[in-house]
Amino acid sequence: MYLQEILEVAVGLVFVWLVISIATMSFQEWISSIVNLRAKNLKTAIVQILGSKNLTRLFYEYPLITNLYVRTNKRSKKIRLPSYIPADKFAAALFELVVQAGTDSNPVQEITKQLEKQLATIESPEGRDRAREDWASILKTARNVTSSGLGIAALDTLKLQLQTYGEKYPEIKPTIDILLLQVDEYYGQFAEKQPTGSLSEPGAGLALRQFNLGRLALEKTNPRLGESITAIARQSEGYGLTGEQAVAATRLNLESWFNDAMDRLSSDYKRHAQLVSFIIGIILALFFNVDTIHVATSLWREPILRQAIIAQVESYTPPASSQEGSVLPPLESIPALQIQLQALNIPFGWTTASFDTDGRTCSLLPFQPGKAWGIPSQDGQGQAICMKLDNLPIDVYGWLGKVLGLLMTGAAAAQGAPFWFDLLKRLLSVRSTVANPIEQTPVG
Repeated sequence: MYLQEILEVAVGLVFVWLVISIATMSFQEWISSIVNLRAKNLKTAIVQILGSKNLTRLFYEYPLITNLYVRTNKRSKKIRLPSYIPADKFAAALFELVVQAGTDSNPVQEITKQLEKQLATIESPEGRDRAREDWASILKTARNVTSSGLGIAALDTLKLQLQTYGEKYPEIKPTIDILLLQVDEYYGQFAEKQPTGSLSEPGAGLALRQFNLGRLALEKTNPRLGESITAIARQSEGYGLTGEQAVAATRLNLESWFNDAMDRLSSDYKRHAQLVSFIIGIILALFFNVDTIHVATSLWREPILRQAIIAQVESYTPPASSQEGSVLPPLESIPALQIQLQALNIPFGWTTASFDTDGRTCSLLPFQPGKAWGIPSQDGQGQAICMKLDNLPIDVYGWLGKVLGLLMTGAAAAQGAPFWFDLLKRLLSVRSTVANPIEQTPVG
């Protein structure tokens, strides 16, 4: 019997919620743009994936990633971290970082800083320069040992260079003797754990050998990431691929791993965004007094108001930004929302009236004696007066209804404008199939 009326009230409510949701999205996008929230959340996720802030720093310094940085504007030199990283670029950057872990994470590299202090004790400047040059040659050999598949000849060459270096510079021979033991232990564990499949085959390629050795290095320096990379490498080895095909399969697995992590991040971000939208929606509802219960009551009681809103809804075209959010600042968003709400002809907003303060000072914060709560203003003659809100609830039930109505508006805003726009189209479609009682009046 009241199906038509119920549908019209529902359309009116959804339309109001759509308007509030668009404004909420605008505020949320503005806040996210100011604080670069998406980029910060992405970096936090990258830290969790890599398990190391230092490794994350190296990741963001990798050229493929730095190319994704965004300038705040064309004239400014200030740049922002990317809010989105393609999976293929993540995989390529992480692959190279793992390779670097295999070539740089060795005892020869790690002892360089300590050795530099000892080299500074050599009295002759020429002697210090020669010592640094000889040490640079040893560092190069250490990297070659890692990248050459741990050939015994390469390892023996490195140990011979270290022994010769210690004899040539007696000041640091004790350090070199300790380093020789560390070299045996470090490369020995790699020799024991060296995979037998694609790594040991001649056609495996340098890149894959370096990657596999790098993941073994990560198992020592970053166990959690090392275990994840090892699982990915074993998955690639299970395909029975070699050479470039194995490298490609490993990168695809890294991309899939990253996409899974981004799916989890997206879910967390949506939950956080909904909470922020709910808070912003309640603030807007309170500021403009958009009470869902009051709106529904007004629409149900006034058929003319329902018909006016239906006409507005049928001719309404949402702004293009309503699907993705707008970045308008609040000083532009608030007046725009106020105009849209006033155009609905529904009694929104707060109304004020002057009152006698009995000699007390009008103040928004009447925490001291002699002050009355109110909004300081002026009358037509420029005289100071005190205003108060005169459409506040008058009893407990009225306040409960008001709070519930505002909370419902905030909850509606948290659903997002696309949700309400789709629902609005469906309601209009259903309404068009329900005959209007006025149109069913028989003729004659």
